[in-house]
Amino acid sequence: MTGTAAAIGRLPDPAGCNALTETAAGLLVPEVLIEVDPGLAVTPPAAGDCPQVWRIGVDAAWVQNATLTFNHALTGADRVWEKVSEVPTLTIPRAGVWAMDYNARGAVSVPTAAAQYVMTGIYKNGALIVGTEALIVGIAAANGAQATGGLSFLHPFNAGDTVELWAFRVGQAGASAVVSNPDGRTRITGHWIAPVGDGPS
Repeated sequence: MTGTAAAIGRLPDPAGCNALTETAAGLLVPEVLIEVDPGLAVTPPAAGDCPQVWRIGVDAAWVQNATLTFNHALTGADRVWEKVSEVPTLTIPRAGVWAMDYNARGAVSVPTAAAQYVMTGIYKNGALIVGTEALIVGIAAANGAQATGGLSFLHPFNAGDTVELWAFRVGQAGASAVVSNPDGRTRITGHWIAPVGDGPS
């Protein structure tokens, strides 16, 4: 019963928080109230269990794209971000601090001795999360190159926030793309690790 509260049945007592007390009417038992924060799951004992065992476990959450295969050509101007639409938008299911990780495979080719680069970054609700930028692949010769790179980071999110992969190219002499294939997959992964308000120690 994640995120709920439960109480152990007891003989009513006018005292708000009585100690364990024997009376003529029976044994008075202090009320036990369990309040569950996000990330924990509490299973109460079954009726009649003796001893009564309350089980508390981790109720984690995670999100990840499926295995993808695509080729997204980057056609914009230098350093102009564009969404890699083939990577589905992730929706954060729970508020808190998330450990995020993404991999992106970049491909560049140039016909002459020129520079060509691919940069990627993570967007939240349509805006770049500063610090998630990564140079995925770069070249400065008359040939082609492919490489897979990525970044891991911690970031606070609200439930319902969206997470997307964006990219831009630097260099107009050749071709640039973000791809995903058996030689290197592009994906985003997130794992909830802490509740709202948790911060670095």
